[in-house]
Amino acid sequence: MPLQKVRLEPFDAGLHTQCLRDWLRRPHVLRWWGEYEPPFDDQSWFTRETHAVIVANGDPVGYLCWQRLPQDELAAAGLTDLPKDLVDIDILIGESSHIGRGIGPGALGLLLERLQADPSASMAGVATSISNEHAIRAFEKAGFRLFREFQDPEHGRCRYMVTEVGGVADTGL
Repeated sequence: MPLQKVRLEPFDAGLHTQCLRDWLRRPHVLRWWGEYEPPFDDQSWFTRETHAVIVANGDPVGYLCWQRLPQDELAAAGLTDLPKDLVDIDILIGESSHIGRGIGPGALGLLLERLQADPSASMAGVATSISNEHAIRAFEKAGFRLFREFQDPEHGRCRYMVTEVGGVADTGL
């Protein structure tokens, strides 16, 4: 398996919207993301500060977005004990032929490097179903460790995994 050169490219609505639409309909993505539909009509939602396309060997193969989770979402999942300055990350590899090739961990590593420059972020986190073994392995390779399991209202039993990125944790205590 050849080494993949991975980079993050800012999400460009004109170039990447159709790719993301297609990826979100693929069975291997639907299985874990469900019927997720970002607000494609609101192009201001896809900012370069919070959205990127994962490019491997020059081809777009996935999507990455990151944000601060609202307290109501954390409460619904029973995750109010996460640090207040945590950045939550969502990632998908849309091209199934690129799963298991180190692209996910590589993309997460690039994002974590970027987040290290943000003094207001001390931790980053990712959530996945406890049965999504590919994602769990990818997250572990990128340096994430189990924070704890939780019951997601839409996706069932999940793992929340975290890693430090710098800054000082604001636990709100």
